[in-house]
Amino acid sequence: MRPSHLLAVVLLAVAVLVPGSGQAAESPSIRPSSAHTHSYDENKEAPAATVSTTPTPDVALRWAADDAPIINGDSSHTWTWGPQIFRSTAEAYAEAPNSLRAVWYLDKARMELTYPHGDSDEPWFVTSGLLVREMMSGRIQTGDATYETRTPPDTPLAGDLDAPAEATITLLDLQPLASLNNDRRAPARTDYDASVVEVLGKGGVVTQAERLLQYDVHLRSYDPVLGHNIAHVFTDALPTDKLLYTAGRPLSEPYWTVVPIKHVPTDVLVQAFERRILTYTPSNPAGWQVEWGNVGRQYAQWRYGQAETGQPLNPVLLLEAKPGIRKLETLSPEAAGIAEERQVIVGVAVLNMRTGDIYSVRGSRSFPMYSTAKVPIMVGVLSKAQREKRAVADWEDSLIRAMIQHSDNDSATTLITHAGGAQAVTQYLHAIGLDATTMDNDAWGYSTTTAQDMARLMAKLGNCTILNPELCLYALEVMRGVTPGQRWGLSAGPPESVSVAFKNGWSPDDGGWTINSIGYVKGKQMRYAVAVYSGPNPTMPNGIETIEAISTEIYAAMR
Repeated sequence: MRPSHLLAVVLLAVAVLVPGSGQAAESPSIRPSSAHTHSYDENKEAPAATVSTTPTPDVALRWAADDAPIINGDSSHTWTWGPQIFRSTAEAYAEAPNSLRAVWYLDKARMELTYPHGDSDEPWFVTSGLLVREMMSGRIQTGDATYETRTPPDTPLAGDLDAPAEATITLLDLQPLASLNNDRRAPARTDYDASVVEVLGKGGVVTQAERLLQYDVHLRSYDPVLGHNIAHVFTDALPTDKLLYTAGRPLSEPYWTVVPIKHVPTDVLVQAFERRILTYTPSNPAGWQVEWGNVGRQYAQWRYGQAETGQPLNPVLLLEAKPGIRKLETLSPEAAGIAEERQVIVGVAVLNMRTGDIYSVRGSRSFPMYSTAKVPIMVGVLSKAQREKRAVADWEDSLIRAMIQHSDNDSATTLITHAGGAQAVTQYLHAIGLDATTMDNDAWGYSTTTAQDMARLMAKLGNCTILNPELCLYALEVMRGVTPGQRWGLSAGPPESVSVAFKNGWSPDDGGWTINSIGYVKGKQMRYAVAVYSGPNPTMPNGIETIEAISTEIYAAMR
């Protein structure tokens, strides 16, 4: 099957299988026939907000999965959402609780939480508004089948947002060509790999320019729902599922435009989707040629007359904020009892990644890390790869897997040197807020940390706030593959259906064994990071039993 045909099948299948998200139906042909439309009254007082507009962890995580790496120095791709939430508010939506839903505006889009009591593990729990469709049609959606009418804005499709309408190409220029009512469909042109040479002019006039062949843009995918081809530069840059979730379905064909960028006329390919405008600027640096238009900001300006309100929020701070520290017994008296009753020193920290709270007993006490130090070493190597804008090398992968999955000490020694040495790894850890962790210059096994620091490190990996998504997911995948002979500690308690990424550490000391375990646990509507350090235990099995008993009680409390 040709890739273009496969994409068409996938898009059609997703249209059938994706559960309702509180959005307008992806295709106008399946909208309820009883849709109500009424005029918008700018003097009408908005309903009093009875929902929280504080961005939830799910909103922050949705943002972090795409944009946190840019905050952390990864310049290999452009913003998907934008660096800040500049407007948090409640908007009318008939089917939401109290007929209001919380929304958050960023440069590129609007995030929505229509059903806050739904399943937060569902990919469409946090949705993205159909902003382009609403602006083009002049119909603001206030429910599954209700709308308010506005005059569509004459806002630029791309380039300088402050350019006057007569000096650029705007949404209104594209409107006559857009499928707003399941009309204006285009035939599929993917079978012969058609080149895109169509130029959009003022008033929706389309011409062709042979000079645009130099950019080598082709039509290789087709959406059968609304009936539009998709430029290959967009499908090459974005996986199919991300394109559907983030952009929606294409409302138009891709067109070349000439728009001012910093007042210089520039060739830019644009294509309107239900949620976003996608642009391709050949003259931009690699990695920044495909960009999302600033429709979140444009829509907020259109709807409210002023885009920003209040103090902008940096979503990464919602994930990195210092959490409240609570006694472990408030989460699990049983786990706290085990930690207190054993005839050894036990430090425990559990970070609830839904709330940000840490539950702790002796969580700030310093312990030797032994083989749990291999996780910071791995992160140090991966951060080096990120700074160098490359993937993990084959030889690095081999040593990382040996170090984490089989606890190979020689691999750890090689990798900490490769990462710049103990001092470089320590500096990195301190830079990401883990001030209580110090890597040992002479022997990495004698590095010291606290349970709270390691719980925070595992939460940062789980949230993907310190590495780009590829490296973050790689680290967690490696930690989920610990060899069966070492699958003890925090892997006890959660059933097989729950994902546990973890690393253990152990060593005989004077007077007994130090036994440690750190991990990230993800189940249905449950995510937490945990670290347990203990010693001196009379025997290794005794220390393992202590950690596994604590882990079992923590999982029971977090379910």
